[in-house]
Amino acid sequence: MLEPHRRPLARPTRRGALLVLAALTLAACTGAVRRPPAEPAPPGTPLPPSEVAPEDALTVAPAAEPFTVAAWAEPARLPPLGGQCQIIVRVLKRGGAPFPGVEVRLQASRGALYSGGRTLFTDATGKTRDRLTARAGATITLNAGGTRYRFEVPLAEPLPLPE
Repeated sequence: MLEPHRRPLARPTRRGALLVLAALTLAACTGAVRRPPAEPAPPGTPLPPSEVAPEDALTVAPAAEPFTVAAWAEPARLPPLGGQCQIIVRVLKRGGAPFPGVEVRLQASRGALYSGGRTLFTDATGKTRDRLTARAGATITLNAGGTRYRFEVPLAEPLPLPE
């Protein structure tokens, strides 16, 4: 008895994978892929960070012991037309020892923070970092270990034009 001729399965090629990826990207961009609407959360369920009210956006767990906080921007001023700077927060225990594991949340009045407002934790040196991207001066508000702090990150003055 003769066996039916079976065709071997085609091995995926790079071109085929790119075509599938392009089709999925196009479908997502044109709205062809539909997601079902999210069901409302039951009462008492914590909201995701994007839906937290602004006054609750900086809530963190209080630190277990007394501490001091220093916060600054590097560079201290944004470029004249806007740009990026690093926000550094240092938390020290009484006596000057680093305080690791302290919860820190930051918020900017203008621009965007790399953390997106998520909770950061100090490392073994007692520091945590974030990055501000803004086109104008911004006020940084932070909550470190349950205490709020605020400081300004202004724009630098433009360089004078040569005469």
